[in-house]
Amino acid sequence: MTTLRELYLTHVGKIADKWTLFLDVYERIFARFRDKPLALVEVGVANGGSLELWARYFAAATVVIGCDVDPKCGSLRFEDRRIGVVVGAVNSAPAYKEITDKAPTFDLFIDDGSHTSRDIVLSFLNYFPRLKPGGLYVIEDLHCSYLAGFGGGIDRPDSSMAFLKTLADFVNRPYWERDKPPATLLAPVFGANHAVDPALFSSIFAIAFYDSLCVIEKRSAEDQPGLGDRVMVGNEASVFPKALALQAEENARKA
Repeated sequence: MTTLRELYLTHVGKIADKWTLFLDVYERIFARFRDKPLALVEVGVANGGSLELWARYFAAATVVIGCDVDPKCGSLRFEDRRIGVVVGAVNSAPAYKEITDKAPTFDLFIDDGSHTSRDIVLSFLNYFPRLKPGGLYVIEDLHCSYLAGFGGGIDRPDSSMAFLKTLADFVNRPYWERDKPPATLLAPVFGANHAVDPALFSSIFAIAFYDSLCVIEKRSAEDQPGLGDRVMVGNEASVFPKALALQAEENARKA
């Protein structure tokens, strides 16, 4: 099948703008969605080229929605009737309603919007709950999280990267929550008296960081919480003999 990078390099429609790394990462992580009747939302439309390309790459997609604050995006027209554009700030009530009316739930959400830390965090809080189990939530251009003009900085506790790093802690929540109330981890981002419920993050299965890119995978029905069973195989333990006893205990527990 034609790769996403190949589609980009041969594209002659509306202008699209992505980094090479993103195209290669997307080829890797989106492969299992390629033939599914999925719903995709992308924040940040610009000239509309990426929406055309997503519609071509995901040929079985049922709806491809773009959202942009620029009113000129409302005049964009697409031959593919699966593509729709919502004009407005993605975290405003009207835009949220219009997006979720078109796609009450979605498989892929790509945040290529304002890149400001506040918008990135609010978008995640608003739209991650709408992501289907097993779906992917992607945030682009996270280098902006280190720039003051986007509400970022390496030492800022309320930057988008600081928030995402905290989400990584929530993936490992069982190992620290008895020592620290989970809500307190969010205080540097939202303030001491915030009302963000940490339970929102319980469905996060995995978080992966690339250069300027973060991919958050929502837990599916097959992805059970925790480490699962300990798997010990083999019958030789010359370096660490206690492993044989641990193996026996584990086998007895499972019996």
